[in-house]
Amino acid sequence: MESQILKGLNQAQRDAVVNYDSPSLIIAGAGSGKTRVLTSRIAYMIEQGVAPYNILALTFTNKAAEQMRERIAQMIPDNRSRYIRMGTFHSVFSRILRDNAERIGFPQSFTIYEPSDCKNLLKTIVKELNLDDTKYKPAMLASRISYAKNCLVTPGAYLANAGAAAEDRRMQIPEFGNIYNIYCARCKRNGAMDFDDLLLQTNILLRDCPDVTARYQEQFKYILVDEYQDTNYAQYVIIRRLSQLHSKVCVVGDDAQSIYSFRGAKIENILSFKKDFPNAMIFKLEQNYRSTRTIVEAANSVIERNSKRMEKKCFSEGDMGEKIRVLRAYTDREEAEMVVSDLRVGRGSDSVPHQQPVPGARRRAAPQRNTLSYLQGQFVLRPQGDQGSAGLYPAGYQPPRRRGLQADRQLPCPGYRRYDRRADRFAGQSS
Repeated sequence: MESQILKGLNQAQRDAVVNYDSPSLIIAGAGSGKTRVLTSRIAYMIEQGVAPYNILALTFTNKAAEQMRERIAQMIPDNRSRYIRMGTFHSVFSRILRDNAERIGFPQSFTIYEPSDCKNLLKTIVKELNLDDTKYKPAMLASRISYAKNCLVTPGAYLANAGAAAEDRRMQIPEFGNIYNIYCARCKRNGAMDFDDLLLQTNILLRDCPDVTARYQEQFKYILVDEYQDTNYAQYVIIRRLSQLHSKVCVVGDDAQSIYSFRGAKIENILSFKKDFPNAMIFKLEQNYRSTRTIVEAANSVIERNSKRMEKKCFSEGDMGEKIRVLRAYTDREEAEMVVSDLRVGRGSDSVPHQQPVPGARRRAAPQRNTLSYLQGQFVLRPQGDQGSAGLYPAGYQPPRRRGLQADRQLPCPGYRRYDRRADRFAGQSS
């Protein structure tokens, strides 16, 4: 008799669910039912006799973990799902560190510093070293320390790296390595870790305590990772260490949706999965249940130009949908206003007062929920060229010339054409 868990799954989804006893890479396009497959796979494993205690499921948000746990509980109603070790990387490994903190020189009751605590400590260190606080800004220092830790570069390794020292001199912060060293020593003396330490210190624990590593390798026989394209090097190494014994690791992701490289995410993690696990099975979830065919085909035409990509062809069996229109905005604030305007016009709401977008608005506080300005009726399109980026503006609005990342100077910009949003055409253009 077929499991109820498998009902309603398409063939690709079903294959990804039932083949759980080997390393697996599930390439999941947008809107392809990724979360359903992941939760169904876990529930199916438990139904087939896998002990929940032996399952480790890692996500990127607490909300995602909670939603997955609720779905699994609905599929496995006897409350066994509560024994799954499921959560974000940081929450799961903070608990492991609590149980083993003394092995790496921290108290079991170590404090986890908030970002504000980290910046205050860095500010104190800069002051103690009599450094220029206009160059050694706490936010910048915290960002560089975070990146180093996510790349598993300890203070000792950083200080020994001639390339890092040369880069610090070029950026006019030659004392950064010393600050990083003092910061980590001060945290340890205070019995505290920052957010990135939860990954760095877990790696140190698994590296320096083989008995601890062996215990968790034996416990976590099945490891599942969501949004694998957004994992950084520290997360990657933890997964590799824990999966060395059984190799029953399943990662779900989409190389085309990798957007966190600025936080240290390595798209190579998902691109090289087959190299890391030569016997891995690959499943492609290509049917999009969320978007129209027009949207999916347009997305495919963009994605296929990526230089580093995994081959897949997403498709939709839904309606063709409306044709795509290009709206060029000058700022992120104006982009939001244009989208809201479109939605309100579509709903027949014309009662919201008009406000012009203001250069530099992104630096100001966000408006209250009900005060988003509404761009009525007429727009102008500034052609792309040496005047700057193209954009849509209310009639009569003179946008500033773009200067690097700033746009603060009001300069005349000829070449405007009026654009009538409701007619969806430029002035003088036949309908």
